[in-house]
Amino acid sequence: MKAGDVALVRFPFTDVATTKKRPALVLSATTRSPRYRLVTLAMITSQTDALKLEGDVVVEAWEVAGLLHPSLLRLAKIATIDAELVDKTIGRLSTRDLRAAREAFRRVFSDWMPRFQRWEGAAR
Repeated sequence: MKAGDVALVRFPFTDVATTKKRPALVLSATTRSPRYRLVTLAMITSQTDALKLEGDVVVEAWEVAGLLHPSLLRLAKIATIDAELVDKTIGRLSTRDLRAAREAFRRVFSDWMPRFQRWEGAAR
């Protein structure tokens, strides 16, 4: 499993007490040992007419991604879960959809990604 894959997972609701099996975009996978594996995911929903949130991206090539219906990537809903909660990988976002997702991610999280600047003069 790698960034850009679409996986079927038990994704947590915002109350964290409930989960729902749904597709999600793999943002990163971290493995420290066979027993310590984490996956950071962004929710994918087929509710394309729902209230729009900042960071929503229409998945244009939804069939290529292994999705059953037209879908939205929802970057406002990100979770890191144990890899054991991942049922299976069902597809991968197209190059175009990955580009759109990355652009939206940069917009939504721009405050966390400062532009690196070269300091002139002595270090402070």
